[in-house]
Amino acid sequence: MKILEIKPLEPLSLSLSPIGGIDIFTVTHSTPIPLPTTVAGALGASMNVKPLSSDPIDSLIELIRELGKICGAVEDPIVLGPLTCLEKQITDASKCYTYIYPKGLVSLSLCSIDIRGKIVYLNLDKCKGDEERYIDFTPLTMVGVSLQRTGPGEDKTVRYGYMYRYPLTIYRTSSGKVVNPVYIYRFNCGKDVNTITRFGGESRVAKLVTRDVEADYLKNIRTPLKKLEKGLYISLSPIPMIPLKSNVTRLNPETVELPIPMNSVIGIPQKDSPPKIKIDRLGLGFSEVVERRRPEILALPPGTAIMIEEDRASTTFSDLMKGLLSIGFASLYKLG
Repeated sequence: MKILEIKPLEPLSLSLSPIGGIDIFTVTHSTPIPLPTTVAGALGASMNVKPLSSDPIDSLIELIRELGKICGAVEDPIVLGPLTCLEKQITDASKCYTYIYPKGLVSLSLCSIDIRGKIVYLNLDKCKGDEERYIDFTPLTMVGVSLQRTGPGEDKTVRYGYMYRYPLTIYRTSSGKVVNPVYIYRFNCGKDVNTITRFGGESRVAKLVTRDVEADYLKNIRTPLKKLEKGLYISLSPIPMIPLKSNVTRLNPETVELPIPMNSVIGIPQKDSPPKIKIDRLGLGFSEVVERRRPEILALPPGTAIMIEEDRASTTFSDLMKGLLSIGFASLYKLG
C-alpha cells in the first residue's frame, strides 16, 4: 500500500489560533497532528502548484483541484489520515497512534478503549503498564520577533512592537521520554514525493516521502467519499461542518452539511461517563500564496467516535466539502 510519510526534522509549530502578542493573558492553541490544509499546502509546494486566486477559500479549492489532476485522484481522496507512528516502527500497529481530543495519542492496540454496547469509554489507566501505549503532547510556548530589512543588502532589524507567542509541540511517553513522531497517510497519487519543505508555522521543516509498505491496519482508514460499512469508527482528523444557511442556531441536515449521518455521532470517549459531543471552531490555516488566514469552520475534533448503523453508500457533497474530504478531513479508522 502506498503511503505518504511526513517526518518532522525539528519540533513543529502546529497552531490552531492566530498569532497573539506576548501579553500575560495571551494563549496559544496547538494540535499534535497536522491539519489537512497544512499537508495539502506542503504537497502543493513540493509539486510546484501555484493557485492564481487571491481569495483564501477559492485558492484552497484551486490547490485541491490541481493536486487531484497531478495525482490522478479525481474521485478518490488524495490523502487519508493521519496515524502518528514512532520512527522506524510504522508497520507495527501498537506503535502507531490516533489522537483522542484533547487527551493525547492512544495506541492502535486500543488498550485504553472500552466498548460496552454503543458506548465507548477511554480508560488510560489500562495503558500504564506499557509506556509506549499512550503519548502525551506538550506544547511549549515560545516568543518570536518579526524582522524587517531597512534597505537592500542591509542587515535585518527587529520590527518595533512585533513580538508574539507561538507553540512548539513535544511528544512524550508516560515515563517522560521524548519520542520523534512520523505522520502516516494513505496516499492515492501517481506521483512520488521525496522532498524537504516548510511545514506548519515558523518556517519549521519536515521531510515528505512516499513509500510502499505492507501493513494491514492501514486498510482500516476510511473516508465518507466512499461506502462506509456498518461498524464503529473513530475520527483521525477533524470532521467539517459547513453551514447551509446564515445565522444557524440548530444543527440539523437542513442547516449544516456533515459528511456522516448526524445520528451516527457518539462523541469524544470519556473515562467514567458517556461520550461528549464536542464542536470546535477550526481555522483552515494560513495561505502562503494569498498571505491571508483562511476563515474558520465548525468541526468535530479528532477522536470523535462514530457508529454507522448500516452500510452507507457515498453521497453527493458540495464542492467545498468534497474538496476538504479529498485532502483528508473526516478520515475515519474502523474499530469494529
